Amino acid sequence: MPLASLSWDARPADATVVALVLHGGAVDGHEPNRAWSHNVARLVPFARALARVPGPIAVARLRFRVRGWNAEALPVEDARWALTQVRTAYPGVPIALVGHSMGGRVAMFTGDEPDVRLVVGLAPWVESRDPRPGPGRRTVLIHGDRDIICSLGRTRRAVEQMQADGLDASLVRIARGDHAMLVRARLWTVLVTDLVEATFARELGGSGEPRSGPVGAVVAQIVHSGGATIDI
Repeated sequence: MPLASLSWDARPADATVVALVLHGGAVDGHEPNRAWSHNVARLVPFARALARVPGPIAVARLRFRVRGWNAEALPVEDARWALTQVRTAYPGVPIALVGHSMGGRVAMFTGDEPDVRLVVGLAPWVESRDPRPGPGRRTVLIHGDRDIICSLGRTRRAVEQMQADGLDASLVRIARGDHAMLVRARLWTVLVTDLVEATFARELGGSGEPRSGPVGAVVAQIVHSGGATIDI
């Protein structure tokens, strides 16, 4: 069995925020993930963009042991291992989880881990009986309306249930957005970086004011509303 691995794109000694990036996968599959596997490589631009967020932010990418979720849910075990490594490196520092597809499902499973304060799911794989992040966390699920791999409807219902439970949960629906996030690729990336920057403005030494324009308006609504459903 291959081992999970953690790669750091930014590791300042004085980091006040850590972003852990979780790539996608498949329902089944025991083949090992490689650094050049397309599901792994697709999240590299997000990690590099997060590393450029102003302020002392650390950014790590987890590579799951195997490609599939499988019956054992091994990716969840891998994420808990990675979060232990992160907390050892940065005790008490708030954590943002950013996961695509299967990685989004993993982020939802591990959103209640200590120090996690932001969960961002990109085109996430959502199942109705899966656990959800609880109080004290902000959950933002971003889903394209042309995704034919993971269900936008399930994502919407999950957010609605979380909102009904009084949790800070938002859905951003991206017009013409596909599962691989290649259509309107820059928008996906900017939404992630701006959400992290706005959520952790105090820790990063920022103003807390989102940029002007459509993306800034979306981020401001998420940050100040405590839960919203927005189209962009």
